[in-house]
Amino acid sequence: MKPITLALPFAVLLLAGCATPKQWEPTGGSKSDGIVQLSYEQGQFENGQSNAAQGLTAATGRCQFWGYKGAERSGAEKSVCRTMGKFNCLETTVTQDYLCKK
Repeated sequence: MKPITLALPFAVLLLAGCATPKQWEPTGGSKSDGIVQLSYEQGQFENGQSNAAQGLTAATGRCQFWGYKGAERSGAEKSVCRTMGKFNCLETTVTQDYLCKK
């Protein structure tokens, strides 16, 4: 029973350390098309936890800077492997599109 008692806190800390908060950053888009792209990077052992409200705020700010009234999320998040290791992806870019509202 002792080894299990000692291993349990370590396992909890290990799993909790995998969830990594991520901030959406503007990485592309088109003023004339009214599209903002936000992205974040995620490492091999990270479980990126993004904040939808923070992403909408960032996209709305960019849209307003371009002269639009606001933004809305468009489609699903896209994950693209940026750095491939021998057997798995080492670094992933996660991107979300937003449409600017007139």
